[in-house]
Amino acid sequence: MIGPDPAWDPWTDQSYLRESQYKTDVNLAARQSIYAYQQPRIDLARETLELAGLDGHETVADIGCGNGRYLAELARRGHAGPVLGADMSAGMLLAASNRAPRAVLLVADAAALPVRDAAADLTLAMHMLYHVPEPERAVRELRRITRPGGRVIVGLNGADHLRELRGLIAEGLASLSQPPVRPREQIGLDQGEVLLRSQFTSVTRHDFEAQLRVPDAEPIAAYVRSRVLDAGPLTAAVLGRLPADPARFPITTHSGCLVCA
Repeated sequence: MIGPDPAWDPWTDQSYLRESQYKTDVNLAARQSIYAYQQPRIDLARETLELAGLDGHETVADIGCGNGRYLAELARRGHAGPVLGADMSAGMLLAASNRAPRAVLLVADAAALPVRDAAADLTLAMHMLYHVPEPERAVRELRRITRPGGRVIVGLNGADHLRELRGLIAEGLASLSQPPVRPREQIGLDQGEVLLRSQFTSVTRHDFEAQLRVPDAEPIAAYVRSRVLDAGPLTAAVLGRLPADPARFPITTHSGCLVCA
């Protein structure tokens, strides 16, 4: 996203995230949809819950649950234990409720969760720590609400995630004489691993790397529109830099899970 002030960080501006970017799940869904073109295809929700080793009866808390991708995977598996989804956006929870009608959903700040100590057997925090102004506080909350012997799984992106697409966006901004976008994520996989090792006895890292091979320009256009205020000129500038056959422009994907105990 581009704001009027180059110092503005939209990815941690809670009011902006709640009232604009994530007022509904439209922008998130546009970004999620680009992974349909991932080769090899990685189903992060499925991979993450495989790492959790659930027997189906645990209490699971999904903090920053967004539009319910992980809640839906729990439902698909027939998980019988209690499931909680928390997010700062009521609009995102509305989308999540359609995907996981059995889950208990609440609007909450990840840095001050209205959840009792040791309530969860498994706590998920998938691709949300970079939206928290003080990630350390959120990590302490994740640990607090998880019972001794339970697990916390944090999902983050590697430094090279979508680097080719981010490069096109930077070139497009330069061609429009606009300031560069601030780093999308104040905390990535490497920094998150360091932070989590300071709070947990055991942290196991799992990396998932692939490429996007997008067959035409529209998914990339939708991605840019989902991230940028007043996106028309930038979208045109980005698409003008794509090869005639976008499938010949591979885009790196690199996400990971940090399993903490």
